[in-house]
Amino acid sequence: MISISKTSPAPLYLQIYTQLRQDIASGALAEGALLTGSRMLAAMLGVSRNTVDNAYGQLVAEGYIAPRRGVGFEVLHVPSLGAAPAVGEKNSRQENVPPPHEPTPGRIVYDLTNSSHTVDLFPKGLWKKYTLECLEMLEREEKISALQVMQGEPYLRKQLLAYLKRIRGVHCAEEQIIITCGLQQSLEYICKMAARHGQTILMEEPGYNKAAAVFRSNHITIQTAPVDENGLDVAGLPAQSGAFALYATPSHQFPTGVTLPIGRRHALLAWAQRNNIYILEDDFDSELRYYSKPIPSLQSIDTENRVIYLGTFSKGISPSIRMGYMILPPQLAAVFHEMFAEYNSTVPVLNQYIIGRLLETGHYDRHIRRLGLVFKNRLALFIKELSALGAGVRITGNGTGQYFLLRFPEGTDQQVLIAKAQAQGVCVYPTMQFWQEKAECPPQALFLGFGKIRLEDIPDCVARLKTAWAGLLA
Repeated sequence: MISISKTSPAPLYLQIYTQLRQDIASGALAEGALLTGSRMLAAMLGVSRNTVDNAYGQLVAEGYIAPRRGVGFEVLHVPSLGAAPAVGEKNSRQENVPPPHEPTPGRIVYDLTNSSHTVDLFPKGLWKKYTLECLEMLEREEKISALQVMQGEPYLRKQLLAYLKRIRGVHCAEEQIIITCGLQQSLEYICKMAARHGQTILMEEPGYNKAAAVFRSNHITIQTAPVDENGLDVAGLPAQSGAFALYATPSHQFPTGVTLPIGRRHALLAWAQRNNIYILEDDFDSELRYYSKPIPSLQSIDTENRVIYLGTFSKGISPSIRMGYMILPPQLAAVFHEMFAEYNSTVPVLNQYIIGRLLETGHYDRHIRRLGLVFKNRLALFIKELSALGAGVRITGNGTGQYFLLRFPEGTDQQVLIAKAQAQGVCVYPTMQFWQEKAECPPQALFLGFGKIRLEDIPDCVARLKTAWAGLLA
């Protein structure tokens, strides 16, 4: 029986992980035993499902358990190595357990993450120039020492509207645009509005794990909607649904990389209209398309005000800027202004003006084109270098964004691939984090980002991966 203490300084996931590891090491959980499903265990312990998933993910990473499709997590054979330390007890060989999927400090040479950029990509010169200009603008407008508009500065919203209309086909009024601290704050607002209408959200499977984390922390029930080789399977959506919204990434499905065809887009909008459901369109990196022009957004063909459009400056400027936006349909914009009339904006006004100035002068467009060329060259070199791994290994994606999936032959285990790569100084990532039902995740795929690696380092990085995986792919 697992017992947790919410007053303990040890993280909840670590308490669950440690007790399960002790049970496995002691034989209390025998080889072949099935663990309680993460949803059920979370309910039993009174914690979020994400907490249990993190504990299970760490046990998978360390080889204590393995996912079995359609069954759950099965306990593996573990040689007797003595008793495991209790929660909070230090071990001479291991001071503490690293969080799931985090690189081991001091060992990683190349971190193939999708969450950071190389420092040379930040437009430092322009940022410095417009910081001074915008300080002067704010002083002239007497905004340097005043509370700002809750939904974001009119100056930025005006420039952003013109940009999105030209690049993504978005149609709306400035009053429908809300400037936020990024996607997760946008989703926090939406969750609060969803609480008025019912607490269920449909989500692509697989889908963006950090969006799922926001839904869970707000006690929103997640129902999954399957993704196939063409994106969200609209025909597989329930004929009737009481959900508030469906979260989707139609222009660049995360993480598979596919683009939702126009026929399915129209079918999705028709389904949303029939069911009185909103579509949360996360258009996170669709400006960065390397082999064709950006595809118009789903919002651009929505005639019934069913789409909530979500965007970010994290991929275009820097993940550290923490600025995004959402465009609400008119009826939800009215609800938003009613619910949050007493809130203050949490986005720094100076940063809003700087990005507004970048948009107004066209420097943002030029910066995006520069990023596109850099990332296109990185992706092309990865494809070239990885081709030597053999015909059984393939890259999947659609030439958009800053990541791709690397798929291996059946029978390959992603946790073994990850461990071998880390031993050679390269951090690659599992795909399991993007699945709500972890046991359904195909085990032979990895998630690799190329935002944080320089072009000249890619050959050495891939050489290390070839060395790491040589014995597995022979």
